[in-house]
Amino acid sequence: MSKVLLGDVAKERREVCKGSKEGYPIVGLEHLIPEEISLTLWDEEKENTFTKLFHEGDILFGRRRAYLKKASLAPFDGICSGDITVIEAIPEKILPELLPFIIQNEALFDFAVGKSAGSLSPRVKWENLKNYEFELPNMDKQRELSKLLWAMEGTKKTYKKLIEKTDELVKSQFIELFGNPITNDKDWPTMKMKKVA
Repeated sequence: MSKVLLGDVAKERREVCKGSKEGYPIVGLEHLIPEEISLTLWDEEKENTFTKLFHEGDILFGRRRAYLKKASLAPFDGICSGDITVIEAIPEKILPELLPFIIQNEALFDFAVGKSAGSLSPRVKWENLKNYEFELPNMDKQRELSKLLWAMEGTKKTYKKLIEKTDELVKSQFIELFGNPITNDKDWPTMKMKKVA
């Protein structure tokens, strides 16, 4: 393993949409979910002033209020807010599939918070973020690590879906047994809370 700077293996994409924005998905800071590596929210055909282009495979890093830990992998080409830094892997230096995990980690966010400027709405610039130092294995190990991390990410997503479905099942079972607590369709006796507590 060798120590590298983020700026050695990735660069800021600075493309701007100068023509029509029609057909481009739109990503604002509100669409980046804290500590989630996958981008699952965006807008389509909404009026906006965004002009910053990103491409599939880029990392969208929320540079404003970095303590919120917002960084996601772009699954498509689109346009994003100026408060998002678009980061592109340099494939000869780092496996693009590994970069999202390098960026979406506690140490990088701590570094970003330490380099942020501004009091009400602190922002970190790429010029500072690119100096984040980390250990990077050789390409074979990067492939191994990337495969393992994406498998773990898939397991996490499946587990979240299972929890959501279990929650829906519990709610439906409750309503089946006791009726709807709002409409009281089973005519359960009611009383004021102060009588029982």
